[in-house]
Amino acid sequence: MPGIRDVAAYAGVGIGTVSRALNKTGYVSKETREKIEEAVRVLGYQPNELARNLYRNKSGMIGVVVPDLENPFFAKFLKCTEIELYKYGYKAVVCNTVEISDRVKELIGLMNQNVLDGLIVGVDPPDDVELNQIRKPVVSLDRNWGDGIPVVTSDNEKGGRLVAEQIVESGCKSVLMFEGRTYIRQPFDNRGREVRRILEENNISIIRAEIEWNLLSYEYYMETVEKYLSIFDKVDAVYAGDLIAAACLVVAERKKIKVPEELKIIGYDGLDIAKLTSPMLTTVRQDIQLMSRYCVETLMKLLDGNESIPSLQICDVMLWKGGTM
Repeated sequence: MPGIRDVAAYAGVGIGTVSRALNKTGYVSKETREKIEEAVRVLGYQPNELARNLYRNKSGMIGVVVPDLENPFFAKFLKCTEIELYKYGYKAVVCNTVEISDRVKELIGLMNQNVLDGLIVGVDPPDDVELNQIRKPVVSLDRNWGDGIPVVTSDNEKGGRLVAEQIVESGCKSVLMFEGRTYIRQPFDNRGREVRRILEENNISIIRAEIEWNLLSYEYYMETVEKYLSIFDKVDAVYAGDLIAAACLVVAERKKIKVPEELKIIGYDGLDIAKLTSPMLTTVRQDIQLMSRYCVETLMKLLDGNESIPSLQICDVMLWKGGTM
């Protein structure tokens, strides 16, 4: 296998010149660069990525943390994020926090040991002691991690408004509303707040059903919906995240409640599962691909030393009309 010495000999330049050209760490004339590129192409030279990263004092690895890898929202976010990181020459180290309470603390430690160059997080922050130990860039998805850590989110206020307006326009009078229970204020709280505000202004009664935000399994969602079986006869609309909304469709069918004639259902997230239900779920779509791109682009800017980073970036949402509303 050809090495850097072979490339240098073929191009008729020194090893240091080849290193500067390949690592882009110094000036190399256009003519010399073209000779080196030709040598690399002809010889089939493959740079040692580990050695290059060590030379640059980086690992080439970014940690991506989400609550649950099985959840389709985070699964799609991870897929898009891995693709975006690859464009910049980075690999993703992916993990979830389900049943592993110290996972975030461990990854912060890996950053400080230079195993990871940065973090993209979609989970609640650790305590202040661990936050103060962060020495490398972190970007957060829809979670407040404190001053100096940029947040990428969707337009939760607009999303809540789209949900509420659909409920009002459909003539509903009583709504069962599933909301995630959080213990610190988060960007997505604006969504539920806007839904409640508009429904209350229109004298629509609300039955609130709180769920744990970090319990994202199908089993938990189904168990939660089962708890509210009796309420389905007392409301004419349900608002929930897509997976719970899909579970509500199952329960409605079991109870022989016609959707949307007797019960209207509107979801949130815009997951692919919304296209697989019968009838197809009306939902507000978050642009998961754009959110992942913003997270990666922001992290790359921080790694490049760019300090003019907005503390909050908001991605648009849109209403997708299925047959449940």
